[in-house]
Amino acid sequence: MFERVKMKPIKDHIWLMNDNDEATGYLVIGSQKALIIDTMNGYENVREIAETITSLPLMVVNTHGHPDHIYGNIYFEEAYLHPDDLALAQQFYQEPMFTEAIEQMKLKPADFRPIHAGDVIDLGGLELEVYGVPGHTPGGICLLDRQDRILFTGDSIIEQTWMQLEESLPMEVFLQSLDTLKSIRGEYDFILTGHSRDLEDASLYEAHRNAVKEVCEGKKENDIPYEWFGGTSKAHPYGSEPRRIVYK
Repeated sequence: MFERVKMKPIKDHIWLMNDNDEATGYLVIGSQKALIIDTMNGYENVREIAETITSLPLMVVNTHGHPDHIYGNIYFEEAYLHPDDLALAQQFYQEPMFTEAIEQMKLKPADFRPIHAGDVIDLGGLELEVYGVPGHTPGGICLLDRQDRILFTGDSIIEQTWMQLEESLPMEVFLQSLDTLKSIRGEYDFILTGHSRDLEDASLYEAHRNAVKEVCEGKKENDIPYEWFGGTSKAHPYGSEPRRIVYK
């Protein structure tokens, strides 16, 4: 029925949604409602996909405002996003290719509702706690599931982090954000990123944070050119491919 988005069970109540290896969303099911973390690219109806798994009311949270995390919002009435990424998301909502496509589909993007660090999402028997991680974007967030010992990180903690974008904050600010997560390091064993294919070991946090620290300290002698659609930046490798911090 759905050609792009493939569902993979992580737990009996957590599903990974792989959108054609281009983006990843998650369906987390409690006893009273279910949460969709990131709606991916929007080519397929993520609401209908989730409803093949659960009949519970659905809530949507976007980890940040990039299009491969918010464009599937067109299938929902509202989505929660940190206010510091609101302008960024609205900018992508106004992209001509996007507006033309949804006009043809007779759909419109979800209205945004604010979510902040310290908020707790109660799904019924399962809670997720919100942590702010400004860096990759100003309003990036992570969600901690203490029960399953999983941290959902969007693109804030991920093997290949883009920090060369216009909206990305200074690397020193990003390091400070990552350091605020030290206090919860003992609460999770696994990480699920905005582009994961399966559970990733939580040691990614330390490796990622240390690499950002190295860039801040100027330890760039082994850094390499990085070609992307916006031009050429620098990449700081850390460990095996594709682990790298990309920066201006």
